[in-house]
Amino acid sequence: MNENTRLDIAYRYPFSKVAKEVVAEQPNQIERKYLGRARDHLDQAVNGGLSYTDVRLSYPKLDYVMTYLYSRMMLSALKDRNLIRAYARAEGARSAQAAGAVGVDEVIKVCNELGVEVGRRLGQGEDDATELAVRFEQYIRSAPRRKGYELVNQRLGGGAVILVPSKAMGLLAEAAAREIMKGLPIRAGELPAEIVEYCKGVRIKIKGSETAAKRSLASESWIEDLLKTPIPDVRHRTVNLILAPYLVNSKGLDVEQATKVIVEYIERCKEIEPNTKVNERYIEYQCNYAKRRGLKPLSRERAKELLQGSFDL
Repeated sequence: MNENTRLDIAYRYPFSKVAKEVVAEQPNQIERKYLGRARDHLDQAVNGGLSYTDVRLSYPKLDYVMTYLYSRMMLSALKDRNLIRAYARAEGARSAQAAGAVGVDEVIKVCNELGVEVGRRLGQGEDDATELAVRFEQYIRSAPRRKGYELVNQRLGGGAVILVPSKAMGLLAEAAAREIMKGLPIRAGELPAEIVEYCKGVRIKIKGSETAAKRSLASESWIEDLLKTPIPDVRHRTVNLILAPYLVNSKGLDVEQATKVIVEYIERCKEIEPNTKVNERYIEYQCNYAKRRGLKPLSRERAKELLQGSFDL
């Protein structure tokens, strides 16, 4: 792989292994020019102004990769999880745009590298267009929580969800956001002192963030009812797709607290159907996984399909 190709990949996907290699080759010192750029970059990203632009020169590409690195350090110093999630979503969407600009094969490749197994299949429409497929369960976990991606509105076939390439880009954006969330926030002791000092005077506000957070919790209020209602089956998926993400990332409980809540819930479930392999170790793993990936619980609409017959939504 030549240097131009490496830099192109790093610029499109600044969270990638190639990007980390590019960063490792730069001088190991804090450059003040990137502090202001990272601050402006974060503000732009979390307030809807981030998008992919195809550039030809090398230095803007390297600047972007370095700005991404400084943005991660600043996010960690600011210690705002809502800010981290908003930035990860914006950067993930930008990477999906970048992959789409290259073509369908690039979208498939990056999805697979991010752990979302997407495959090509021949479309059945009048224009015989190319379509993609992703396994049913993986779609439930990976699809964006927004209009147009509800499972009930998707085409199914052979245990898979059939997607047009633009929908696969939505899965890529979600997977990229989860990848970006990994390792954030960086531990305070691992941050350069210059970053910590600079961030003392930095304030980045997400427009409408308080209202959005309240709306999000309100839309997930049905999960509180679920926690009061034992169910006889689908308890594995209920834990990893609904309860663990909700308690850890929506309610903000730590892993130990969330694990305790779910263990108590499963014990009540066992009173109506004792046969289950869901144990405390499994629950703790799922809570840690949800926290590490920044997962959100299934929407009410998707949960209806999962819990049909077990819980009245």
